[in-house]
Amino acid sequence: HLNNATSSLQYLNISNNILTSFPFGENGFKELVTLDLTENLIRQNVFMFIDGLPSIKDLLLSNNFFYGSIPNAIRSLARMEKLHLDNNRLIGTIPDDVLSLVRLRELKLSHNRQETQCFEALTECGAQPYQGGVLCCGGDNGEQVCADGLGVEIVDPIYYCLTPGLHGTIPAGFTNTPYLQVLDLSSTLLKGNIPPEIGGLSRLEILDLSNSALTGSIPSSLGALTDAVVLVR
Repeated sequence: HLNNATSSLQYLNISNNILTSFPFGENGFKELVTLDLTENLIRQNVFMFIDGLPSIKDLLLSNNFFYGSIPNAIRSLARMEKLHLDNNRLIGTIPDDVLSLVRLRELKLSHNRQETQCFEALTECGAQPYQGGVLCCGGDNGEQVCADGLGVEIVDPIYYCLTPGLHGTIPAGFTNTPYLQVLDLSSTLLKGNIPPEIGGLSRLEILDLSNSALTGSIPSSLGALTDAVVLVR
C-alpha cells in the first residue's frame, strides 16, 4: 500500500535489494522526480513506468528483469534527464520518440540481449500460426520468452527460434538532444549504420556502441567528440 501515501513524494531510492515488483496506483507517484530501482529482481512491463510517472526526471531501472518494448508514449516525459534501462529484458526497437526528450543527459540501453532459444511451435508457443508481432513461448524454467518480429525465426512449421533484445537501427535525430552526455547502446542486437548526427553532441562524454551488429564505416563526425570516451567494436 505504498502508493496510498506517496502523492507528493519526489525522491525514492530503493536500489540494491531483492524486490520483485513496484506498486502503481491511480493517484500514486504523480510528483515523483527521481526513482532508483537499480539492482533488484523486478519483473514488470517497462510501459508501466513510462506511463505512470508523468513528472519523472531520473528513471533508473538498471539490472532488473524489466520486459516489453519502449513505448512511443515516452515522448510525454518532457522533463526526463536520465533514462537507465540497461541490463534488462527489453525487446523491440528504440522509438524515435526517445529523441524528443530534449533535456536528456544520460541514455543507457545496453545489455538488452538474450541468447537464441528454439521452441516447438504447437506445444510451447500456442496453437495458432505465427502472424507477426510479439511472440511468447515457454522457457526452460517456466518463464515465458518473448521476442518481437525482428527476433522471431521460423525454422520450419514445427519450430520457432526467438532472439529477444533491442533490434533495429539507431534512430537518427540526435541533434534534438543537445545536452546528452552519456549514450550507451552496447551489447544489443542493433544493426545498420552509426548516425553521423551523434558527432554533433558537443557535451557527450561517453559513447559506447560496442558488441552489437552495426555495419558500415565509422562517421568522420565522431572525430569532433574530443572530450568523449568512444567505444565502437
